[in-house]
Amino acid sequence: MSQILKKAAKYRTISTILQHGEAHLRDSYTLPPEIITPPPPRKERKPDDITDFPEQKFVLLPESIPYPEGKYRPASVPYVAGFYPYNCYLQKGKIYQWCSCGISQSNPWCDGMCNASATRNRPIKFNVDTSGYYKLCNCKQSANAPFCNGTHRQVIRQYHAGFRGFYELWGWAAFMGTTGFIIWNFHN
Repeated sequence: MSQILKKAAKYRTISTILQHGEAHLRDSYTLPPEIITPPPPRKERKPDDITDFPEQKFVLLPESIPYPEGKYRPASVPYVAGFYPYNCYLQKGKIYQWCSCGISQSNPWCDGMCNASATRNRPIKFNVDTSGYYKLCNCKQSANAPFCNGTHRQVIRQYHAGFRGFYELWGWAAFMGTTGFIIWNFHN
């Protein structure tokens, strides 16, 4: 029994939130955490005083974020704009803005809708060195953004494995099957 207690004394509590308090290590636009201390007490108090604790700091979100190739991670969870990549013809040297939030009405290109919604994802500017057809990510999860690396296959599997995807997909199948059965049998 004492050996079990010795082992238990070495256990560490691990946060249920992945990388708790370490967001600034993977997102260069997130400030590192700091301990906030109150200002020194006022010598004279007035009825219309407003406290300045904690002092607000505003960090402007950049309009487009450069990422090293193969290292893209969305700043916040993007909307899945679709499960299959776009096959687009891209011109050499032209600068494109790829939507990384999934809210854009003109996917895969950014139309500025990220500025009007509560998302930290911003468009990614890119260009290509040779003109031709390229597959652009539509699930917004590719590590090689804006180009597709096949991550949409896992997104489909995860969606179907979740309770919402399971019931949504099989619910539609059951509805269509029942409708077909009724039409086939009772049409005459």
